[in-house]
Order: sequence, then structure tokens, then C-alpha cells
Amino acid sequence: MELFGPNSWLTGFYLAALKAGSEMAEHFGEADRAKEYRALFEKGKKWVDENLFNGEYYHQRIDLKDKKILEEYQEGDSMVGSTLQAYWSGEHHEIKYQVARGCGIDQVLAQWHANISGLGKIYNKNQTQKALRSIFKYNFKKSMQDFFNPCRIFCLNTEAGLIICEYPKDKPAVPVPYAEETMNGFEYQAACHMIQEGMISKGLEIVKAVRDRFDGEKRNPWNEFECGSNYARSMASYALLLALSGFEFDIIKGHIGFSPKINQENFYCFWSLNTGWGSFEIQENKIRFTVKWGHICLNSFACSVFKTKQIETITVGDEKVSFAVKDGCVRFESAIDIKVNEALCAIVK
Repeated sequence: MELFGPNSWLTGFYLAALKAGSEMAEHFGEADRAKEYRALFEKGKKWVDENLFNGEYYHQRIDLKDKKILEEYQEGDSMVGSTLQAYWSGEHHEIKYQVARGCGIDQVLAQWHANISGLGKIYNKNQTQKALRSIFKYNFKKSMQDFFNPCRIFCLNTEAGLIICEYPKDKPAVPVPYAEETMNGFEYQAACHMIQEGMISKGLEIVKAVRDRFDGEKRNPWNEFECGSNYARSMASYALLLALSGFEFDIIKGHIGFSPKINQENFYCFWSLNTGWGSFEIQENKIRFTVKWGHICLNSFACSVFKTKQIETITVGDEKVSFAVKDGCVRFESAIDIKVNEALCAIVK
């Protein structure tokens, strides 16, 4: 499928790429390119926020009755013929398969990626949060029993799920494909993004809906099929670990950090990076970061606990480490290399 006309879903990836390109150019000393990419990003972000947000959510800007929109894409063929043949409904005199004024599950998908990558804001923060609340309001069906789905059945009867696109008003005669379906990868992404933005209960309710469907009795919990069997997109669920632990990492700066969203006083999680993996734990007055395979070299270490409690000591193995603290981030006097079976321990009070 193709979307004709500007939309936050696909434009968001372009904006994120510009922002990433700007940072990479800056790192490699290409100041002119960095400035060019940053200017394009800022201009594009402003346009998207001002033109594609309807007060509740981001949408696609298109006049479905304007057949001329398709005519400029007539070169080449689609799977079913020309663009006009594929996308124009002669019966309804309308362009087919578009999000249009719908509330799409992926409308701020690029921001989820940017949050994981540490790129910062791709869309306006308040509008992003409104969009996520609208996705939960309109797309989350607590029961599919009375919801009509003419597409593939991945969720049925009294099961709950987050559908691909809902139309609070002005539903096209032929809407975007899969609009009424639930697909786990999409659902995990949206739920994870809600958690990233502080909507913990909403995000976890969506996660529970997916896991209740794949409970081992009705469906295989080890094969969260959607568009296909063992479909890779369902692995978006891994990002829930990153979101719930508030994980951050910058390989260039040698920085790692954690800001748990749940169980802040007694928290335990797994982490994994290119040079090693291990565990992170908060237990009363002790923070412990352990390498169980490989190693990791750090210049700084952040933890939300450091913003509210004073650090007494930090050790790596049996050695005390010199450090300074600012805004919940510990900066080491010199880089530390934590090896396999070693742990960074911070005692706070």
C-alpha cells in the first residue's frame, strides 16, 4: 500500500533520519552538513506539528475525492496494474486504502524509535501524548464481541486488542488495509511508547491483552503470529524491557543509565549491549550493575535514585571509584572498564 499526501507516520521517519544524520555529521566534524540537516528537521517538525495534528491526534492530509492526486504517479505498475487502477474506486469516486482522518496506531511510531535511540523529540511532546491517549481511547477494544472485523482474525469474541486504525468520523468507503485487525508488533510498540511517555497503566493494559490472547491455551505463547507465523515484528516486545527499566546508552560518550518506571525501591532487570550483558538491581540503599558476560567501558552512569538520594560510595569489585554527581548522573574521574563477573555498586542514603 501507498499513502498519498503528507502523514506523520512516514514523515516521522524522514524527520528522525534528518536528526540522526545531523548528529552523525556533527560527530565527524561536518558542520555544514549537520547545520543543513538540522535546519531541514526543524522546518519539517514545525510543519508536521502545525498541519497534521487535528487537536486529538496526527492524521493524513488528503482529499480522497481528488483523482488528480493519483495521476502524477502513473509511471510504472503496481501489483494490480497502474496506480489509478489500484487506488481509485470508481464505485465510490474516492482514493482507496488511505489513513485519511483515521487514528492510526503508527502515527507517532518514529518517536518510539527516537526515544529508544536517544534522538530526542521528533514531534511536539504534548501533541505526542495526546495522540497516544487518542490511540488508547479509539483503537483499544476491551472486547471484540461487538466489533466488526472484515479482515484477518487475530483477536475475537471477548478478547481485547488495539486495532490498526479507527475512524471516529469520516471513515473512507475503502479504508486503509488491516484497519480492523490487531497485530502484536504494532500493539507492543504503541504500549511501549505509552510507557515511555508515562502512561504506565494504559501501556500495561495493552500488553496484558496481547499476552492473554497468547496464554498457551488459546494460542502458542512462543509464536505470537500476526502478518505471518513467528513474525519478527512481535519482537518489538523487547523494547518493553528498555521502557520499564528507563534504559539509556550512548556508546560514543561511554554512558549508561536506568530510570525504572515500576518497583523503583526494589527493581531487577536484564541488560544487553554489543560488548557484554548482565543485570541491574536496586535494593533499598544499594544499586548494583553487574557484567555477567563480556565487559563494558563507562565514563558515566545515571540512575533515577541519584536524583533523590546521596551517594556514599561507589566501588567496582573491591576498588573505590572517584566520581562527581550532577542531575542524577555520576561522572567518573577516569574511564572504568567493568569486566565479566564484576559489578559497579553504589551505596546511597
